[in-house]
Amino acid sequence: MLSLAGPALVVLAAEPLYLLVDTAVVGHLGGIPLAGLAIGGALFGVVATLCNFLAYGTTGRVARLHGQGRRAEALIEGVQASWIALGLGVAIVLVLQLLAGPLTQLLAGGATPAQRAAEQWLRIAVLGAPFILLSLAGNGWMRGLQDTARPLRYILGANAVS
Repeated sequence: MLSLAGPALVVLAAEPLYLLVDTAVVGHLGGIPLAGLAIGGALFGVVATLCNFLAYGTTGRVARLHGQGRRAEALIEGVQASWIALGLGVAIVLVLQLLAGPLTQLLAGGATPAQRAAEQWLRIAVLGAPFILLSLAGNGWMRGLQDTARPLRYILGANAVS
């Protein structure tokens, strides 16, 4: 049980840790960049959280098929979830590029230096959305196959690279 739960817990904790590292780095740049990160990070966090269905929906479908011994169909489910994640991720990039200004102004209370910093951060950070969603789908896929060690290795590798 712990061999499945331990790595899964670390993977779930990875996303907040990314933002914590960003906060530590940006905190050295001053108050306005840090305020921008807070606003942009909140918006991006909402989007990422709303896409958790990619992980949890995929886990259930793949686990059912895997448990029935239908390995090829479980593979197809994982591939389909990955394509959905990439397509949705590209759509999110396009939408947030269009709405970054108005959304950050809404949260910042107008066009302020913090809002401009948030908009800049969000426009850059959202470029990673397809990969974040692909990670969610892949994590769900691997959990459905009862392999939580592989996503852990990927997350640790991504942390080392960034």
